[in-house]
Amino acid sequence: MTTTQPKRTAQLAALPVQPGEDPFVVANGGFYRRWFNLVDDIQPMIDTVAALKATEDEDWVPPWSAVADRYEREADAALARGDRAAARSGYLHAKTYLSIARFPAPYHSGSAICPPNMGPIKARAYERYLECFRKATELLERPPELVRVQRNGMDAVGHLRIPPGASPSKRVPAVLVMCGADMYKEDREKYADGAMTEGMASLVVDAPGTGQTTFPHAPESIVAWQAALEHLQARPEIDPERLAAFGVSRGGLWVMRLAALDARIKGLISVAPGGVGYWGTPEERAEWRKFAYERAKSNWFGPRGTRPVPREPTEAEQRAEFLRWSLKDQGLLDKLTMPLYMVNGKVDHLTPIGNLYLALECGPPTGRVARVYPDDGHIAAKNEREWGPAAWRWLRETITR
Repeated sequence: MTTTQPKRTAQLAALPVQPGEDPFVVANGGFYRRWFNLVDDIQPMIDTVAALKATEDEDWVPPWSAVADRYEREADAALARGDRAAARSGYLHAKTYLSIARFPAPYHSGSAICPPNMGPIKARAYERYLECFRKATELLERPPELVRVQRNGMDAVGHLRIPPGASPSKRVPAVLVMCGADMYKEDREKYADGAMTEGMASLVVDAPGTGQTTFPHAPESIVAWQAALEHLQARPEIDPERLAAFGVSRGGLWVMRLAALDARIKGLISVAPGGVGYWGTPEERAEWRKFAYERAKSNWFGPRGTRPVPREPTEAEQRAEFLRWSLKDQGLLDKLTMPLYMVNGKVDHLTPIGNLYLALECGPPTGRVARVYPDDGHIAAKNEREWGPAAWRWLRETITR
């Protein structure tokens, strides 16, 4: 699948900037930003949204699965005629639409943000999602290796890719890629591609509490990432002194937490990091609580009849969760002394831009790079074609000096 399609670029440019989590609106910074850069043409996404009736599994999963069916049939036909490139693209597109179908499951940590909601219809979509990704990766010249690291009886699962030519006598740098709250390792292959383009190995791992990783979504699950680093260090093709980390959204916070606690990280890229320590104004905090409440009221991604009664969190509850993760309040922000590259859209509704600015105010006076896009929202998806290659190039140059 190509990554810089002129057609998609023009389509994104024509969309409004409308940050939010409304699954009935296709906009820059909105709900579908997660998948924009995984497809060549967003028109099937726009058409499907126009016909959506609800977000409960019975209404949500079938229409997205139908789009995936079409791409999978095209991929099967391409493979039958020997066109491996077209087949791989088709399977990846099918996987992406199945990613929307299975959203946001599976969760297995009892997260207060996204409780478990893996009904049988969605479970089948997730199985097909994994299968289409497997078919796509089998068409690579060098398919990724499935890696399972363990600690305290729990697993973290990821995909390892190593550049051609890497060997014990020609070791390469490596990047640990951390997924976020609802996009999994199968959705993040493009970041492995970015690392590989710059001659770096990559290990893309499902975040704690999501996908196939069984660690809970909790700060202490940092041990999952440390176990992944140990795996990278043990590989004979990887230089154990040149390790880096990359994360988006919740993954952007994880990379900062890891780097603050583990000196093995020599450089990191953090995209749309929340939890840095920006508490906001009273008006902002009230708005965030209202947003969470309205989101819970309007959309339930689970089986019909299982929607819990929504409740707006109190400021005390909001503060307790904030302090549980805040790098600043836990004394970790000043421990981020390695080179750091940060990116976000200015109109981020999930991780306020104040987090990025706070990170710039702390730590050493040199070594920090930031790019803020005023025309974009959470993760700056509209502008990823610019910041993506630049960030990977910066990381390679940083850890190979």
